[in-house]
Amino acid sequence: MSDSRKRPLEEGIAASEKRKQKVTQPQRLHYGLYNQGNTCHLNSVLQVLFMTTDFHDRLDPQKTTDKELRNIFKKLKETTCGTENITKAFDIKNVNQQSDAAESLQFILQKVSPRASKVFQGELTYSTKCFEGHIINEETNPFWTLPLPLKDTQDSTFSVESGFERIFQTKTLIGDNMVYCNECEKKRKATSGCKMTKFPQNLILLLKRFDIDYSTMSYFKSDCCVEVPRELQLKNKTFKLHGMVDHMGSIRGGHYTTTVLSEDNTWYEFDDAHVRKVKEQPFAQTRTHKSCTAYLLLYRASRSQRDEGREQQAETGHLDQQMGHKVEHKRQIRQSAGDKENRQTQDRKERDKESFRPQYSRKEGHPENGRKVSSFTRDQHRAPAEEDVLLLKKQPTVYSSKHHPDSRTKPDKRTQMSKKEEGMNSSQPCASPADILKNPLVIGLIVVGVVVLVLIVILPITLATPNQP
Repeated sequence: MSDSRKRPLEEGIAASEKRKQKVTQPQRLHYGLYNQGNTCHLNSVLQVLFMTTDFHDRLDPQKTTDKELRNIFKKLKETTCGTENITKAFDIKNVNQQSDAAESLQFILQKVSPRASKVFQGELTYSTKCFEGHIINEETNPFWTLPLPLKDTQDSTFSVESGFERIFQTKTLIGDNMVYCNECEKKRKATSGCKMTKFPQNLILLLKRFDIDYSTMSYFKSDCCVEVPRELQLKNKTFKLHGMVDHMGSIRGGHYTTTVLSEDNTWYEFDDAHVRKVKEQPFAQTRTHKSCTAYLLLYRASRSQRDEGREQQAETGHLDQQMGHKVEHKRQIRQSAGDKENRQTQDRKERDKESFRPQYSRKEGHPENGRKVSSFTRDQHRAPAEEDVLLLKKQPTVYSSKHHPDSRTKPDKRTQMSKKEEGMNSSQPCASPADILKNPLVIGLIVVGVVVLVLIVILPITLATPNQP
């Protein structure tokens, strides 16, 4: 057979073999995400969230951000895909800007529905007590990530387990650090500590590799080796590691990747669109894994404890909802009864006031113009209830002369006219002689009259009388 005939035959066999290999090749378990520019920080976080089934099972399909996350998680099960719709939904405009993976995770949890982000939420309670047992200060705060400072240790290798336990160590405040106790009314020795009052279903630890040097006032990155434990124990809670976000490079530029434990109990590394099985499987020989690039650590509560917490949370939420409806219904009933009673009391007082009020004629000079103040006008100056807000907005404001805004600076003309008319119409009783003589003006007139009488009458008569020898 000639070479010209052999060549097409060999090419056909090779093509057939390739097709067979495609059919018999096992389906890939995981797929990557294309990098739009400098979106490795976003890709690494999305891969971790994709592996957290507790998270994307709670996403709300009616919310835009949740909907796009559901879509990309669905595509990741089948093929490598881009993140253009994600950056658009989360309003990430500059895809070429370098960002921090921890900040990207925090940003996503803020944008999604609270029901979804709650799988990462826990609560820490900080308290300070004096030695007498009095609570000086107590504060409870929610959290999504727990930061672990790498500079708090003098060892060459940082132990994540020890750093995690240091968060909950109790500190004693003595000497100059004593605090004032209100119940003791003086400064006391005290203890300060922190405890986790609500355990998250998924615990996120942030290794603070990026920090500030206060002596030079400049930021730096720590490349110290970190011992990452496979499990973390806190009281009766057990958390198992299922994902790590790593950072390679310096503070001015670097690259993020993700290492995630798959369902087949195998660790895979996600480097944007490239996915590979980790050659040296972590925790294969020891219970800890040493790394100089680990940045974010994601631990998941053991399955039994996670299911128990989820059921308890669902039951608590259902009971809270029922109790909330009952409490709200009772509050509305009490508020309606109280408003009705207040109005009845006000009307009764108004009727009593009208029964003892003098009957004025319907003249313009009377402040109320001879009318009874309506209950609506009377209630203008009380604090409006919720059901009255709409009514107050629609109705024009009516003021009596007593409460009119101008009454503080301008006299009421009708009141002045009324007083004037009352002064003119009122009849005064006759004064007695004794009251008249007490008047200084009357006394002065009497004195002047006497003097005039002496000068005009008595003195001429005296001068005209002749003197007798």
